[in-house]
Amino acid sequence: MISMKNILSCTLLSASILLLAANADAQQRFRAGLVLGLNASQILGDDIGGYNKLGLQGGLRVNTILRDKMDLIVEMLYSQRGSRSKTNEFIIPRKINLQYVEVPVMVSYKDWYIEDDDYYKVQVIGGLTYSRLFKSSAEGSDHDDQVDNFINNDVGFTLGAEFYLSRHLGFSFRFSRSINLLYNKDKHNPGVNSLRGFFLSFRTMYIF
Repeated sequence: MISMKNILSCTLLSASILLLAANADAQQRFRAGLVLGLNASQILGDDIGGYNKLGLQGGLRVNTILRDKMDLIVEMLYSQRGSRSKTNEFIIPRKINLQYVEVPVMVSYKDWYIEDDDYYKVQVIGGLTYSRLFKSSAEGSDHDDQVDNFINNDVGFTLGAEFYLSRHLGFSFRFSRSINLLYNKDKHNPGVNSLRGFFLSFRTMYIF
């Protein structure tokens, strides 16, 4: 399981990259930013419906300008995911809590240019996400005793859109879905379902 020391080291490395990117802004190639938002997530296979599990998402971001209307975006995020039953849906509430370090790598296509302030108002994004699970728990579910068998490395895809009010301030919506399983019953316990995560993200971004 990944340690807090490794997480801190990765965060410091990302912060250094962001500072370098911000210093290179005069060359009009890199732009650094901060991200803060909310995940609404669920897990396929846990017998719980709906995006009921809310969690934080936040971290750092670098935009690399590839061409006039296209950027490469790399982020390093803390991301809370999992699933949760609705109130009174079960006698014993069911929930799975997952905490990840998440690294999305995406390409964006930009449109609706605002000439006076030199920015694009709308961006469509898509790409892949690697996440490392560093803390997990389950309560009231069939997977309570299988938490140690949850897969630590998660690879998924992300699609979304970003809307900017100015050159610096923007909002985004994303849909993300894991490609690999969070829990594989064939490797551990065939008596419980395999699990696969997916989630929605609603974020505010400040781009320097």
